[in-house]
Amino acid sequence: MRQTGTLTESESDQLTFDASFLARLRRRDPATCTRLFFSFAPILEAKLRYQFEEHDAIEDVRNETFYRVFDLVDRERVREPERFGSFVCGVCSKVALEYRRKHRRTEPLSEDAGEPPDPRPLVESLVADEELRKIVMVELAKLPREERSLIHGIYVEGRERPRMAQERGVTPGGLNVRLCRALKRLRTEVRRSIKEK
Repeated sequence: MRQTGTLTESESDQLTFDASFLARLRRRDPATCTRLFFSFAPILEAKLRYQFEEHDAIEDVRNETFYRVFDLVDRERVREPERFGSFVCGVCSKVALEYRRKHRRTEPLSEDAGEPPDPRPLVESLVADEELRKIVMVELAKLPREERSLIHGIYVEGRERPRMAQERGVTPGGLNVRLCRALKRLRTEVRRSIKEK
């Protein structure tokens, strides 16, 4: 069997993905690297043609894919050498997704595009939220001291649950049960108060 570089003639016709193949890539064996590129470049380009119209984008994503594949091979991050083809296509999909996200942000708006929506809440919803907040505060004040202290400590002061459980002499699970009961009582009272208005 005739040798071509470090690949035999049959190996150069069809790549065999195994640990020795990855070792040759890590050594940057010229024949293996060239064969890898010429085997996968058409596959990746065909895959990317469905996602990108510009040739430059296809080329950028393809090149970044090869860069990352070599980087991952060098760091021995390929767990299943026999599935190397799927691995390369997976890397390509991730790179394409990142490329689209990056370039979507900088695309100019078309001239017929409307004004972007105002991210601030509507005045009506602010008023409704303020009224709801007042109702919640009134009903919270009516709860038993222990339940009120528990809700206030977690949701207003932002205290850690394990610490609060330790202070109360209960397990974190027990504290969560007490908190759920307190929140359930508060929700019930808030709903009742809203219906009465």
